[in-house]
Amino acid sequence: MTKLNFQQFSIPLGIGRTDYKIGDARESVANMLYLNVNGIRAHALALKIYRSEGWGEYTEEETRTLREVAYTYGTPAFIDGLNEQINNQTKTD
Repeated sequence: MTKLNFQQFSIPLGIGRTDYKIGDARESVANMLYLNVNGIRAHALALKIYRSEGWGEYTEEETRTLREVAYTYGTPAFIDGLNEQINNQTKTD
């Protein structure tokens, strides 16, 4: 399982990654899934993110889906913010 926090999501403000902005990305990420990905799993994941409060646990499949969607529809800053959360947090089994 991967822990992610879309309520306090950090994205770099420039390519140098010296400054970051923290904001609530739940609705934006949920809409990215809801509007662009087919299937009931994407719908469930969109609602899970939209309704999340702080840190939440995401399966390997959910994390993989989020990365694929981010790489296709997200800005480079969002992609880097997501990857930093995935790579810099504790994985739990």
